[in-house]
Amino acid sequence: MENKKQIYDWIDKNEGDLFEISDYLWEHPELSMQEYEASDKLTAYLEKNGFEVTRDIAGMPTAFIAQWGEGKPVLAFSSEYDALPGLSQDKDATEHCPVTPLAPGHGCGHNLIATGGILAATALKELMKDKGMKGTIKIFGTPAEELCIGKPFMAREGLFEGVDAFLDWHPSHLNRAAAGDTNAYFNVKFHFTGLSSHGNAPWNGRSSLDAAMLTGHAIEMLREHIKPGSETSPSTINYAFPDVGNSFPNVVPATTILWCVARMKNAEMLADVLDRVTDCAEGCAKATGTTVTREVITATHDFIPNLRINQLLEKNLREVGVPKYTEEDQKAAKSIQKTMGVKETGYTGEILETVVGSQPVTDSSEYSWFAPVAFLNVAISPSEDSGWHAWTSAKFAGSAVGKEALDVVGKALASTAYDLLTNPEILDEAQAELKDRLGGKTYESLIPAESRPDLDTNRDIMDKFRK
Repeated sequence: MENKKQIYDWIDKNEGDLFEISDYLWEHPELSMQEYEASDKLTAYLEKNGFEVTRDIAGMPTAFIAQWGEGKPVLAFSSEYDALPGLSQDKDATEHCPVTPLAPGHGCGHNLIATGGILAATALKELMKDKGMKGTIKIFGTPAEELCIGKPFMAREGLFEGVDAFLDWHPSHLNRAAAGDTNAYFNVKFHFTGLSSHGNAPWNGRSSLDAAMLTGHAIEMLREHIKPGSETSPSTINYAFPDVGNSFPNVVPATTILWCVARMKNAEMLADVLDRVTDCAEGCAKATGTTVTREVITATHDFIPNLRINQLLEKNLREVGVPKYTEEDQKAAKSIQKTMGVKETGYTGEILETVVGSQPVTDSSEYSWFAPVAFLNVAISPSEDSGWHAWTSAKFAGSAVGKEALDVVGKALASTAYDLLTNPEILDEAQAELKDRLGGKTYESLIPAESRPDLDTNRDIMDKFRK
C-alpha cells in the first residue's frame, strides 16, 4: 500500500497541470477529426514528462502514441478528445445556456477522458522510475471517438498488438468497473450516380434518387431477416439521405447519397449485414440503370468483456473512493434534475459491483480483441435521466465535479496498473479469460484496405467556431 500511497501523493501534487489542459480543451472544443489544439496540448505535456511521442498515426494527424519504459508487461492507457456539435454550455449555469450558440461542446466529457488516462500513466511512470520497475507504458491518443473512427484505423495498422492490458475509462452517472459487451457497428455511405434530364423527358435520364429510395425500401425488407439482439443491445439499422441531388423537381437527379449505420450483436453478424446491404444497393443501382460506390467510413467490433481485470479495478476504485461531491456539487446536480423534470436525487456515491453487462457502442471495443480491458466509469452526472450527449453533461464536464472525477480516475487506473505489474498472475488470469471468450477468433479489420480516414470531416463547421 506504501507504493500506492506514493501514486496518490504524486497525483495530489501534480494533477493541476492536467486540470488546466482539461479546462482548455473544454473551453476550446474541437469536433471529430479536427482536434489539432487538443492533440498538441496533450503531446506537449507527455513529452515534457518524459514520454517518447509519435504523431500522425494511421493517416490521422491528430492521433498519437506515447511510450515510456521497456520490456514486459506492456500496459496501455487511452486518450480521447473530440467534442460534439451544438453542445456549447456555460459550466456555471444549471439551465441550457450556450456560451456560443450552435458551437461544439464536451457533452460526452472527452476533455476528461483526454487527460484522465494520461494522469494515471504519468503517475505510474514516476513510481516505476523511482523504484526501478521494469515494464512499458503506452498511451494511445485516439481521435474521432464520437464517430468510432480513430481506434479501428489504428487497429487495422496493428498498433495494438503486443499490449498486455488496456486501462480505459468514461464519465458516467455510475461509479463502477464496467465489464460490459457492446454491439459491433458500421457507418457506410452509398454514392449513387445517374443521368440528369429534363423532367418533361425523364426517359432520357436515370434517377439516382430512385436507386437510393429503392435501396431504402430493400433495407426495410431486409430488417425481417436480421437476427434480433437483446433488450439492452438491440440489433438496429438506420439510414438517411443527406444529399438527394438537385432540389428542383423538374430535373431528374444525377447524384444521391444514402447513409447507413447499423449495430449488430457481433462482428460476424455485422459483416454479413453489411454485405447484404451492399447487395441491396448494387441491385437497386442495376435495376434503375445507375451506378453506386460504397464508402466505408468506419466499422467496429463487439466489445469482449473481461471480468477478472475489472474485479481488480473495482477493488482499487473502492480503495480510492468516489469523487468528493461537495454541497455545491449536490445543489447543482439537484437543480439540473429539477430543470429536467426528474427525481432530485443528487449524487448517491454508490459503487456498483462488477458484473458482465451491456454498454453503448464505443470504438474502445477494438482494444478488447488484443488484450484485457479494465474499463472504469466515474459519475459526473447524478442520474441517467439527467441527460447525456446533452448540455447537462457538457456542464458537468467543465465544472469542479469533473476535476474531482479526474482525481479518482488517475488514482484508480494507476493503482490497478501497479497491481498488474506486481501480480503477474492476475494478468495471466485476465488474458486466459480473454482467450476463452474469443473462442479461437482473431482480430480481422472490418474496414477495407482501400478506405482512409476522412480528414475533412467537420472541417467546415470548425472553421466557423475556432477561437
